[in-house]
Amino acid sequence: MQAKRRKYRATVTRGLSPEPDCVSPRGRRMRVWCLGFVALAWTGVVVSRLVSLQITNKDTWQEWAVKQHLAEVKLASERGPIYDRRGRLMAVSVPASSVYVRPGQVKDKVATAAALAKTLKINKSLVIERLNSKSPFVWVERQLPRATVQQVLELQLDGVGSVIESRRYYPFNHAASALIGKVGVDGVGLSGLEQQYERVLHGEHVQSTIRKDALGNLIQVSADGNQGSDLPRGSSLSLTVDASLQQILDQELERGRRESRAKTTMGVLMDAETGEILAMGQAPAANFNVAKIAHKDQLKNLVVETIYEPGSTVKPLIAAAAIDAKLIGSAEMLDCGKGFMTVGRTTIKDVHPHARLSLFDVVVRSSNIGMSRVGFMFGKERLRDTLSHFGFGQSSNLGLPGSTAGILRPSKTWAHVDEATHSFGHGFAVTPLQVVRAVSAIANGGVLPQPYLFADRERPRAERVVSSTAAEQAREMMYAVVEDEHGTGRRAAIPGLRVGGKTGTAERVREGGRGYEDGAYISSFVGFTDGTSVGVSRTLSLIIVVDRPNTTSIYGGTLAAPVFQRVMQRTLQTLATEAQLHPREAAACATGIQEVSEESSSVKRPTLRS
Repeated sequence: MQAKRRKYRATVTRGLSPEPDCVSPRGRRMRVWCLGFVALAWTGVVVSRLVSLQITNKDTWQEWAVKQHLAEVKLASERGPIYDRRGRLMAVSVPASSVYVRPGQVKDKVATAAALAKTLKINKSLVIERLNSKSPFVWVERQLPRATVQQVLELQLDGVGSVIESRRYYPFNHAASALIGKVGVDGVGLSGLEQQYERVLHGEHVQSTIRKDALGNLIQVSADGNQGSDLPRGSSLSLTVDASLQQILDQELERGRRESRAKTTMGVLMDAETGEILAMGQAPAANFNVAKIAHKDQLKNLVVETIYEPGSTVKPLIAAAAIDAKLIGSAEMLDCGKGFMTVGRTTIKDVHPHARLSLFDVVVRSSNIGMSRVGFMFGKERLRDTLSHFGFGQSSNLGLPGSTAGILRPSKTWAHVDEATHSFGHGFAVTPLQVVRAVSAIANGGVLPQPYLFADRERPRAERVVSSTAAEQAREMMYAVVEDEHGTGRRAAIPGLRVGGKTGTAERVREGGRGYEDGAYISSFVGFTDGTSVGVSRTLSLIIVVDRPNTTSIYGGTLAAPVFQRVMQRTLQTLATEAQLHPREAAACATGIQEVSEESSSVKRPTLRS
């Protein structure tokens, strides 16, 4: 034993390892087999995993990878432009940037939300809500100025990036905004022409891939796989609207609304000969470049959607039809009952009572009782047909969203009093567009024009509704409404030009119910003028409607006629200037002092007969 210890110490002293205990050959083989089995098993696991990743479940794992690193988003494509009649852009798509976030990649959501809210000037809680979304891709704010988005990118926030989209821009701001309509952030038309002609204006929908590169930087890959912002473009529309005249109408409608403290004002300017819509507007008008739409009512085109009782504006139409049907002559006298007439349980009144008036003066002085006598001459069916022939109760065929045909009940449902009330514009409902179209038939010699909006399309066919002789006599009545000392529309007069028109005042029908709103009225003026004497070879018709004024006066001659006068005078000034008239003629048109012949300015009264 001592000898073995001495031998072990000697071995350690020389730095040698002690000799291990002897292992049998069988033990060594077992160890080798165990190591080989473990190595083989591990190799099997690795190979099996590789087979699963690359062969068996390849599609599944690729899908997971795509979800983690890529996202398909729909971008607003470039819509076709909308032009006015002179080729000026009224709506166009321009590049804009949109900010998005991938919530799963945001490290500090509170700090990121604070930075985004401050830079984009939006509510912080809204940003936090979007950062907490379970979706892998969330829009933060869309269609922003590129300078603003650049500020966001300079913050270098984790998970935040931007893409280039297309945004709708309106160069004339709120001009004709209700007519043209609004486009949503997804590039789809929400109202007006933008909605009605979505398939024409809108290019193909664009899918863009958003991903991170190897360094973690966010990049955009376009739909065709190439970097860039090229977007497909839709077709264009060319309107009959004149942007310059549209601005005039919009400005004066807003001025009229403020002066009368009205809820809304509406107007349509039309070429009485062709039916071309030169301007169509309402106030207040939305500027879709900046306006946030809180309610769908803000997208309504009131000119084609609002219905109201037209009041006395239809009297010249009924008079023309009565003359054409040889029911009465312009000079024939009518019993006006000294301002009162009872029909059944209804009492019809005149603001200015008269015992007897000619048909001519019934229109000029706006006698409801006198027109009631004419209505009784027609009878129910014939009077209803007359109103229908002038386009009431029918679609205007412009095809604008929300357009209504108004309300004109079948004659079999009329009571006897309806023969009276319908003759002076009560008991049925119309739109402003229908009224200006009907009066255009008086202005142009008896042909009812078909309104149209597109300059590059064939003019719709018009239809004669009264003879040229009857139209001429009704036209003289409308001239006298403005020119005669007893006329109700004298505030529409333009010095140096003949202006024909008719005032209208009616109680406002309750929305969604029967009866009338207490103390609510609609005041209107519709008229026309021939611009030939100032070098404008057009006969223009225009209607102005003042809805729910809040002034001491409620009458169309007081509230709507002055707006008509300003719009028409400025319109003729603009058209004369654009036609490059002689400077003296243009100046005369602008100031309204151009003289016309005594014959054209005089009121042509018929010889009275009993």
